[in-house]
Amino acid sequence: MVAETHSSSTGFVIRVPETIYQEMAAHVLAGYPNEACGALGSVDGTVVKNYPAQNVAEHPDDFSIISERDIVRIFNDIDAYDGEMIYYHSHPISEAYPSARDREWAKRSGYLYIIFSLQYQPEPPYARVFRIDPRGEVTEGHIERLPSA
Repeated sequence: MVAETHSSSTGFVIRVPETIYQEMAAHVLAGYPNEACGALGSVDGTVVKNYPAQNVAEHPDDFSIISERDIVRIFNDIDAYDGEMIYYHSHPISEAYPSARDREWAKRSGYLYIIFSLQYQPEPPYARVFRIDPRGEVTEGHIERLPSA
């Protein structure tokens, strides 16, 4: 399932509760200097659950892959509440923008991608969200950080 989003004049919007945003930021910082990865479950364009995952890539310093076992567990859980998946990962030493390899992988899946950059440490990581179409074309959306309930 591809995450439902809401349109804005600048593209699409994904709403992320601040507590989940901070969980993701802590997860990608803990993975440094390697890339860290995980998934989010969303309903109607609002993130409802974070699924931090272990990066099982052969070269985790410059690529991220969620294990097959974890991805099945995540899909099953998201399906249970009829949600949509959003993939996230970090770029330890570069901008929060899809690399050529990110675009190649993302265009196969159709999922939204949230990318965190850690390049300005000790400043906190920052995130951007993207939709990558089957041709590899990138559209940036907006992350709306919601106050925690």
